[in-house]
Amino acid sequence: MKRAFPFLLFFFAVCPVFSQATMQKIDSLVRLVNTQSGAERVLTLIQLSEAYRDISIDKSFETGEKAKTYADEAGLENMKGTILLSMGKSASISGDYPLALEYLDKATIAFKESKNHQEHIKTLIQIAIIFKNTAEYEKADQMYNKAISLGKEYGLVEQQAAAESNRGNMFFSLGDYNKAMDSYQMALKIYQNLNDSSRLAVSLTNVGLVYWQWNKNDLALQLLLQAKDIFEAQNNKVELGRAYNNIGKIYHQDIKDTVRALEFYEKSLSIREELGNQLGIAVVLANMGNIYRDRKQFEMAFRLYNRSLAISKAIGYKEGIILVSYYSAIALQMSNRFIESNQLLDSCLTMAKTHRMQSYYGVVNEAKLSNYAALGDYSGFIREFKIFSAGRDSLKVEVDNLKFAELEARNALKIVKDENFSVKQTIQKQEKTILSQRSLIAVLFFAVMIMVILFLSRRKQ
Repeated sequence: MKRAFPFLLFFFAVCPVFSQATMQKIDSLVRLVNTQSGAERVLTLIQLSEAYRDISIDKSFETGEKAKTYADEAGLENMKGTILLSMGKSASISGDYPLALEYLDKATIAFKESKNHQEHIKTLIQIAIIFKNTAEYEKADQMYNKAISLGKEYGLVEQQAAAESNRGNMFFSLGDYNKAMDSYQMALKIYQNLNDSSRLAVSLTNVGLVYWQWNKNDLALQLLLQAKDIFEAQNNKVELGRAYNNIGKIYHQDIKDTVRALEFYEKSLSIREELGNQLGIAVVLANMGNIYRDRKQFEMAFRLYNRSLAISKAIGYKEGIILVSYYSAIALQMSNRFIESNQLLDSCLTMAKTHRMQSYYGVVNEAKLSNYAALGDYSGFIREFKIFSAGRDSLKVEVDNLKFAELEARNALKIVKDENFSVKQTIQKQEKTILSQRSLIAVLFFAVMIMVILFLSRRKQ
């Protein structure tokens, strides 16, 4: 029942339409598994378990357990980790993170014992993603760094790039775009060297999103559309769902074309519902709510926000809860419900501080200032303005510190240049001295040789 509840909640919340292709795939795998034995049978059972994710999470776990039982009976210990990793992913997709971590921890032990470093790294990345989704960022970063170190140690560059890419996603969600870009560029360089077009497209998407945050909108859209074309050519539905969502955000927030934005959001939602990606569904529903909010269709906006919030709460997606709370507060503000807006903003800020999501501090402060101004609440406005002023002063201190650090760096560079010049002069003097010494030695050598020759000549006579 523990595993079934989240899935049932998702089912009624988003009502996904499962494709005929999924049922055909399941039927085909069921027929195939009955004719197999050994490792082939285990691999087919894993594929069948993953196919069941779309229609029944309980059936998915049941099939995974069958694979584990058969592997134990057949003495296929080396496949134990692969089965556990697959079941951990199923639990994660369903939103049961505690169960997912239970499976993934066991998978980690199995891969360590079998010295399967490649799958070990994949498992660490999955664990880190769960910690990121539950806002346990320090634990997530530890897992990512561990995966990156293992990749470097054993020359597994693909897995190293995957860890860098996902680590970048974590920093991006925290608003630390410099660190995100560092990780994204590391992954991009590896995929370029590997000539891996699919993962290169993912990296292009990630870099494009950072450019978007840095207001390089044209460059960002160019990279995202380039990535989208690659995903469409490869029919990569997982990444297509993400690409459509991100392109929709640029059309909405920067180009101000809500019609095109909604088209891309609906494409993203359709794919994510087909795949059963609950977290992705929650994100795109929130973004669609913003379209209707900006169109002043508040009833539809709140309906979408509530669906998104229900999913985020069910799967424990903290970032999604904070995001929808903020979006809803802005919608309340736009519909002149300023007191309710401030209440929700306070709740949003409390959660953001709890999970150290600093990107919300400033925007919540601005929204509350606007609400107090609209209410004519002078004391509330002054109180909030002091927070704004303190933030500005803090930022000024940071800028001043950066300027001081820059000055120190310039001074240090000047000292190094002066030292280099002094060293060069010393070297030149030494070279001149050595040259003079060599010339003197040469003269003396020739003089000695002449004397020796004269001495030998006289001796002979």
